[in-house]
Amino acid sequence: MLSEAEGKQLVERTLALSRADDVQIRLTATDAAHLRFARNSPSTSGRHCDHELTVRSSFGKKSASATVNQLDPQTLREVVGRSEQLARLAPDDPESMPDLGPQTYPQVSAYDPELSERGAAQMVEGSALCLGQARERGLVAAGFSEATAQATWLGNRRGLAAQHRSTEAGFSATLRTPAGDGSGWAAGSGNSVRDIDHARCTARAVEKAQSSVRPQPLAPGKYVTVLEPACVASLMQLLLFSLNARSADEGRSYFSEPGGKTKLGKQLFHENISIHSDPSAKVAPGAPFSDDGQAQTPRAWIDRGRLSTLWCERFWAEQHGHEAVPPPSNLLMSGGSGSLEQLIASTERGVLITSLWYIRPLNPRRLSFTGLTRDGVFWIEGGKIAHPVSNFRWNDSPISVLENFEAASESVRASPRDGSASNLWVPALRVREFELSSVSDAV
Repeated sequence: MLSEAEGKQLVERTLALSRADDVQIRLTATDAAHLRFARNSPSTSGRHCDHELTVRSSFGKKSASATVNQLDPQTLREVVGRSEQLARLAPDDPESMPDLGPQTYPQVSAYDPELSERGAAQMVEGSALCLGQARERGLVAAGFSEATAQATWLGNRRGLAAQHRSTEAGFSATLRTPAGDGSGWAAGSGNSVRDIDHARCTARAVEKAQSSVRPQPLAPGKYVTVLEPACVASLMQLLLFSLNARSADEGRSYFSEPGGKTKLGKQLFHENISIHSDPSAKVAPGAPFSDDGQAQTPRAWIDRGRLSTLWCERFWAEQHGHEAVPPPSNLLMSGGSGSLEQLIASTERGVLITSLWYIRPLNPRRLSFTGLTRDGVFWIEGGKIAHPVSNFRWNDSPISVLENFEAASESVRASPRDGSASNLWVPALRVREFELSSVSDAV
């Protein structure tokens, strides 16, 4: 990994080579290790160290970028020249904005030096625990463990200078019965491998694998549903992506209103629903700056059920008198006071879903999606897990989920099933209805 001083020096050296009207440099250094296991044995492991430097050159409203992963002086001269050559050939961008000047960024603590020193050994220990439990219970385990350290520098000729260093770890495991008729999944994430409770993840996957055998049929329909935190993470991430001012202003969003208006300020959901972001949050820190260098600040997106903020690109903000707001770098959703188990115990009848998979969009105006359930769907009767049921294809929306809110567990750090983000802090939710549209043959 480059030191803070080395990264800053490389950015300054590259800026000095530029002859463009405006130039922005982004430098990223990554040190990533992983361990994969399958069929109760380690299968692959590796470590990947790389640097990526991107130069974006601008001449008036013409701009272009070039990227390299070598940092020697000759390569730096070549990438600057290539970006300038491409920029001169590019058409004018009517929505181009001048580069930002100096910014003030929040202090974010997201780096654990122990990850580089002990991360690989800790991944081995956690994976070995999972494999040992799988063999002992007569199950077949597959999973993935990873630990990444990353540093990013951003700079331009107008005085913008940003730097952020972070670490991130993740673990996921799928345990199946030898016959393949029962399957359980669990995952954990954090800024350090030691943040992940491998024993708890393994125990949950074991329990679901053993209890999901011989599922009973359940007719497709809309049911009271308990969505575990991984499900909520998937859906709320999709919701956050849609909170865009331009699409709302242009009538292309659920948050649009007739006449070019938006739903900003309107009460949309139950007052117990609040979603905000704060890059300095210790439970799930985000980046202190956006891709173009705007400072991230604490923001309420949905405040006690009321739509409070839409993120807005700088061009659209200038044209329409909005505040320029970058997309958030983390998501923090308010929860209840009890555990997932207590939420299940308070549910008279309904369905429990472990995770959502293969999610694809259906209708952007309603923000509806379709996908599959995986690795454990259960029927709840009288506050207890009664028996497993089949997997389903589902058709629903994060909007509908929030509109049908009944109760929430305490919030925890969770990742979507696809592992696309780990800086989400969300609860499990019970909703009045969730649409299970057809039976799936998945396990």
